[in-house]
Amino acid sequence: MEGLIYVGSNQRIPEYHAWTALCIGLGAKTYVELGCGSSHEQASMGMQVVTVDILPNGLNGITHIQADSHDPATLATVLAHLGGHRPDIVFIDADHTHEAVAKDFNLWHPAALVAVGFHDVLMPGVKEFWEETALLYPSIQIIGRDIASAEQWQHQGHIKGQVNCGGIGVIFK
Repeated sequence: MEGLIYVGSNQRIPEYHAWTALCIGLGAKTYVELGCGSSHEQASMGMQVVTVDILPNGLNGITHIQADSHDPATLATVLAHLGGHRPDIVFIDADHTHEAVAKDFNLWHPAALVAVGFHDVLMPGVKEFWEETALLYPSIQIIGRDIASAEQWQHQGHIKGQVNCGGIGVIFK
């Protein structure tokens, strides 16, 4: 996996490398991230990447649409940018409340052709939605288990010596 070298600070390196490898293995050509902090690996692997966030984009060279990911007009804008084609992969990593994740999933899951990923499936809000939804679809979890990368990645409030946030959930289409 020689090309997998960059990971934004918003992702835990072992999990995100596994997620990117999965996207590559699924043959993804188009990738939409709801949130805008961590799509360099997908872009470096030749995927057409579009990020969506109400915040400005800090990633150079990646198309960013500054808009609300819950708004159907935003989905229409993204589809227009992709030439009317639906994205292969959608990665949900914006607002981490149960309600926000549910809105994103309900709007973007029908648009995704191959898979929908969720970041922070161990975090309250996302965790509850993920655990309800993952039982209804073909799904997997990517959970890094090593303490070293957890302590390096986890931010304020983490419990030293424990993995208590992060994780990526995947719903297959």
